[in-house]
Amino acid sequence: MSLEVIPSIDISEGKAVKRIKGQRGSGLILGDPLRIAEQIYSEGYKKVHLVDLDAAEGVGNNEEIIKMICKEIGFDHTQVGGGIRSLDKAQKIANECSFIVLSTLPVMNREAFEKIWSEVGKDKILLSIDYNERGDVLIKGWKERREIKVEEILSFDVYGFIFTYVPKEGTKSGIDESVKKYVNIVKGVKEYAGGVSTIEDLMKLKVFGFDYAIIGMSFYNGSLRGVKVV
Repeated sequence: MSLEVIPSIDISEGKAVKRIKGQRGSGLILGDPLRIAEQIYSEGYKKVHLVDLDAAEGVGNNEEIIKMICKEIGFDHTQVGGGIRSLDKAQKIANECSFIVLSTLPVMNREAFEKIWSEVGKDKILLSIDYNERGDVLIKGWKERREIKVEEILSFDVYGFIFTYVPKEGTKSGIDESVKKYVNIVKGVKEYAGGVSTIEDLMKLKVFGFDYAIIGMSFYNGSLRGVKVV
């Protein structure tokens, strides 16, 4: 079994950015998301993870840019998340990409989630479990914490799960090794994001049983750029 690397493109106000722990104004401003996506594709990456940060925070959206990346560049596999909280939006984005990524919705509005699950289909849905040191789930662009534990979300029947460890997101400080306790519970594809910095981090995730590692900061500053599979 191998672990594949998926670069991420996080978009805010029409620009690709890479924040630290989700804090607006922190980290890197990378520039034109379409150009960056083209570069990633030209380097041989066939999968990409896209996040509309403004939609996640409820302060706008970058849907047109994301549609262009999904439709025009040629990626085999596109994952899109950020602010997908209604059936209309879920259907629209699902028509443009390979998978929609939901996080807040199953926690905040089970009825709306179940409508999406029924109409869009479970095989188009990835659930992102964004969590902190205590194992509490974070929602609404990581601005709010809920007294809901990671394990409570793992029972949903979807294509797969993304474990995003927010305290290390954008820090390049290593992965959350306690994440391995969740892997055997998961049915479906398993992805990890947060703090991935070295080949050793990727190897640990592979041993834990993950299928994909989503990387951002370590891709853009070069430390893992060019690594596709371990």
